[in-house]
Amino acid sequence: MALERQIELSMCLLAQMTIRKLARDFQCDDDEMTARFMQSKTAEMLFDKETGLFGYGPDYLANEYIEELSRKSNIASDVNVDYNI
Repeated sequence: MALERQIELSMCLLAQMTIRKLARDFQCDDDEMTARFMQSKTAEMLFDKETGLFGYGPDYLANEYIEELSRKSNIASDVNVDYNI
């Protein structure tokens, strides 16, 4: 099997393993977590061969995803909008 194909299969397997771990951690089903994870920056980076993220394990990827959610939450909490009615 060509190295390129092995890398692609590794990416898919890692995504699947990460999604299962996150689904357990967040207590939701695999389908819901798949939709959430695959729209994330972490998933985008996983499937980008240039980042090398496919060389890490599912625990690392799950932590990256959780950190991504935390950063998004912090950004949202930093935004303060006052509505004058």
